[in-house]
This record gives sequence, structure tokens and C-alpha cells, in this order.
Amino acid sequence: MAGEIPSDEAEEIYVTREFLNSPHAAGCECLLKARGFTVVTDTEMKQMSDTVTPQGILAVVRQRRIHGLKALLEYPGPPLLMILETIQDPGNLGTILRASEAAGVTGVIMDRESVDVYSPKVVRSTMGAVLRVPFLCVDDLLPAVTALREGGMTGGIPLRIYAAHLDGACDYAKVSYRGPCAVMIGNESRGLTDSLTDLADEKILIPMCGQTESLNAAMAAAIIAFEAARQRRENDF
Repeated sequence: MAGEIPSDEAEEIYVTREFLNSPHAAGCECLLKARGFTVVTDTEMKQMSDTVTPQGILAVVRQRRIHGLKALLEYPGPPLLMILETIQDPGNLGTILRASEAAGVTGVIMDRESVDVYSPKVVRSTMGAVLRVPFLCVDDLLPAVTALREGGMTGGIPLRIYAAHLDGACDYAKVSYRGPCAVMIGNESRGLTDSLTDLADEKILIPMCGQTESLNAAMAAAIIAFEAARQRRENDF
């Protein structure tokens, strides 16, 4: 992941001698040459890092910020957004960002009640996707979703809004994600709030066998995102 950091966004870089002598250093060569680095001992690296076994390189990087919905939507092709309400588990948020990149999601919107996207556990679990997936944190999802639904940010073209919901009336694979759309995923324990659910054009669910009542938020988001990707690939042929 360190090798993917744009050199103009890196403020400071720390490495150990062991890292510099390892094959992994080659992947960071451009970054290290462009920004320079400070060599620290293994003990110092462990004190600086929050992991039990540091990889030997640590970078202080400026946080990326997208300002406003319109900027988030500046992406070629029809928007496919993930809207996340109060996702609390760092692993879930990181996995959603990673799966979103893999499935071709064009942007992720989350409320400020969700876990900090730049917390170390989230960043690590994205496996670099945090550097590549456009995302936006908003104070209130309601006006954001309303604007998207009414086409206020897309030149009058409304996004179709789907709510992943246990009381969904439709199989998630039987709706269309081919046009501009967004999928709302709720909190791990409470799901989506009623006020946000009421803004959805349609509620969707993932049919399940056995006695399983619900899926992990990240798993549900990934399943739906890849169904959207499948439909969009078919649409291209």
C-alpha cells in the first residue's frame, strides 16, 4: 500500500534497515526517492506503529477530502453509489471500500456517525482501496439522499435509491442497477433508520437459506455491489 501513496501527499516517511534490505523496498522505491525518509530502529518502529508486527515502513500522509456531492459524482459512466449509515466496525467499513473498488462502485457516502475512515484498522482492511475509491462523509444523509433521488446533483437525472432491508419486498437480484443508482446499507445491529428507508424507491433483500436471519453489513454490501457489476457488464455487450 505504501508504494501507492502519491509522493506529493506524503509528509514524512520512516523505515527500518530491515525493510530497506528486503524485496518489499523495491515497490516503494519511487516514493522513497521522491520524498526521502528517516531510518529508525525496530524498537522505534514498534513504538510508532499500532500493529504488533510492523511492516518496517510508516508514512504520514495528508488525508484526502472530497468536497460535496457534485465532486463525488464527477466519474465517467452512470453513478453506482454505496450509502452507509452508522457503520461502526472498522473491518466492515474497510471491507466495503475494498469490495466497492473491485465491483466498480463509483463512490461511497457515509455519515459522521460511522467509524473514522482514516482509523488505522479501516485503512489496513481496505488494502489500499482508501487511496482509490472516492468517498464523502456528510453530517446528515437525509438531504444528501434526497438531492440524489431528485437529480439535484446530476443535472436533473435522478438516482434510483435502493434500501437493503430485512423487510424488503424484492429480491436484490431482480432489480436493475444498470442506470444511475445508489444502495443504502444500515448499521450492523439496527439496520437503516426509518427516515432513511422512507426515501428509498425500493427495499431489497438477499434471500437466505437455513435459519440465518441476516448477513454481515460488509458481506451484504459486497453481494449487492457485485450483482450490480454483473448487470453492468452484461449491459456493455
